[in-house]
Amino acid sequence: FMKDPASPTILILVDGTCVFCNRLVAFILRRDACGIFRFAHLQGEVARSVLGRHGLMPDIDGIYAVTGFGEKDEHVWLDGQAGRQIWPRLFPWAVLLRFVPLFLLNWQYRVFAKVRYRLFGQATTCIAPSATERPRFLD
Repeated sequence: FMKDPASPTILILVDGTCVFCNRLVAFILRRDACGIFRFAHLQGEVARSVLGRHGLMPDIDGIYAVTGFGEKDEHVWLDGQAGRQIWPRLFPWAVLLRFVPLFLLNWQYRVFAKVRYRLFGQATTCIAPSATERPRFLD
């Protein structure tokens, strides 16, 4: 899937201690050959700064997508809306997410977030990216 030259970079804020979340980041990295996505841990300074600009507190059970990072049109998307920003850029068929009611997408993200540690485990510290992945991480 090729990046549209007009397509902006998207910053994804994820729980750095969640084993599933880190596997999800690796999954996205493998499929994002065009370099659309950047990452930061919710426990880090970048996330605190971005969310603070929008009057938000980091929610470890949320997934965030930030479009226009650092620009005046910066926007933070949470849960289902974040999914609508991320998945269609990796899988063209995922544009169908716009037809799923947002309350259902949000519910699905929140239910999974509540059980992810039990299903996949939790690291005691944020997992560090490899040397090849490091340029895609902001903190």
